[in-house]
Amino acid sequence: MQARQDLLNRVDEVPGISELSAQYVLSELGPELDTFPSSAALASWAGLCPGNNESAGKRKSGRSPVTKHHLKSIMIEIAWAVVKMKGSYYCDKYWRLRYRLGPKKAIIAIAHRIIKALYAIIKYGERYKELGENYLSQRSNINKLATIRREARALGYDLIEITAE
Repeated sequence: MQARQDLLNRVDEVPGISELSAQYVLSELGPELDTFPSSAALASWAGLCPGNNESAGKRKSGRSPVTKHHLKSIMIEIAWAVVKMKGSYYCDKYWRLRYRLGPKKAIIAIAHRIIKALYAIIKYGERYKELGENYLSQRSNINKLATIRREARALGYDLIEITAE
């Protein structure tokens, strides 16, 4: 692991991942990820893909096909650690998902997002960028404002921005 210290440090920047967890992840995945063409392929291999099996309006089993995988267990532990950290993007996303899906499906979704971030860090050498807990609210507000502007234009009105003094 000493030869890959820079990679370990970049993986360790992700919230919820300690130095030991980073070593576990790198020992399972390796330093290059050449066998995985995309982050979705990596998530599928690890068994962290959401189940979406629907045909003709009937929902079939949405269970993950991989039940026991070392990387899946590690990623779920990391996800539980990161959702307990206040002020992080993952914590906010977890609580939004938990409201609709329940705690176990929400934690799998968070582990899925973390493994996608790890794919970019390991494969492309990127650094982790924390979006913050207000990211989803700000994005929602921007989308709401765009919708209101579009509806106002359809009715023949123009919106003018007014700043509070």
